[in-house]
Amino acid sequence: MLNMKRVIGHRGASAHAPENTIASFEEAKKRGCVTIEFDVMLSADGDPFVFHDETLKRTTNGRGKFGEVKTTYIQSLDAGHWFSKRFRGEVIPSLADALDWFNHSGMHPNIEIKPYPGTTEQTAAATLMCINQHWPTAKVLPLVSSFDIKALTFCRNLSPELPLGLLLDKWVKEWHTVAHDLQCYSVHISKNIATEKRIKEIKSHGYQVYVYTVNRKWRARKLLKWGVDALFSDHPERIGSI
Repeated sequence: MLNMKRVIGHRGASAHAPENTIASFEEAKKRGCVTIEFDVMLSADGDPFVFHDETLKRTTNGRGKFGEVKTTYIQSLDAGHWFSKRFRGEVIPSLADALDWFNHSGMHPNIEIKPYPGTTEQTAAATLMCINQHWPTAKVLPLVSSFDIKALTFCRNLSPELPLGLLLDKWVKEWHTVAHDLQCYSVHISKNIATEKRIKEIKSHGYQVYVYTVNRKWRARKLLKWGVDALFSDHPERIGSI
């Protein structure tokens, strides 16, 4: 079983530090998280980095599309100043650097594969290779999740033992067929589609249920009452205090 408490840091503690950075991971750890979710996307060179958007503009001082710029350019960018002057100089972590941080910090990663368009298999392959190279064999494997069914299928075919999480932003009746075929560990659903009936349905099939992104205590209480196993939050300290 994965060692997860009921709150998972969303891209770290992204209300307190720039998302998907080591600084954000550190903030999540300070706030009591055991598990942190983050995204992985490839540079034009095929190197995996911790990043969410297809474009650089929102969370860096760079310009252009992430999957169309080279690794050296990505490494030169400031990924913290947009959030606060205190985080000036924060870099975009490589997946390797992120996994090394998780290993030494004792935290557990939930890696969301976020393929840049046209790079689904390449992103999944690079993620698996990095896990194989940078994650100790004696430790519980990271949870790998994605909205992209092709990415999860690729992971399952290459790594039968890897815990997988199916991400859903819209409810689909066929969710169980997909989760069953992928031998998923968990199903992650948007708070916008989370109902008591759906949560109980997922749990009745033996899957862990995680809901994203929950920042209000009243909603967290309701979801936990319905049987949700964990909640993704930008404010993990709020959820953890319930």
